[in-house]
Amino acid sequence: MPSPRVSLASVADALDRVVPELDELIREARLGTRHPLGIHELEERAQRIAAAIVAPFRAPAVPSVKVTMGKSGGAWV
Repeated sequence: MPSPRVSLASVADALDRVVPELDELIREARLGTRHPLGIHELEERAQRIAAAIVAPFRAPAVPSVKVTMGKSGGAWV
C-alpha cells in the first residue's frame, strides 16, 4: 500500500513510465535469444523494471508536521 503521503496519481504516472520498457522486454523475450547470456541480460532488465514498478509504492513519507525544540523539549507546529 502506498505511503499516506504518496498520491495514487503519482504512482500511476510512475507506472506509465515503465510500460514502454516492459513492452520491449516482453517483445524481446518472445523473439528468443541466440546467446546463452541473453537470458541473463533479460533477467537483469526485468529486475530493473520490477524495481521501477515497486519504487513509487515505497516513496518516503513526508512529515506532515514540523518539530521545533523548545525549553521543555519538542513541540508540534
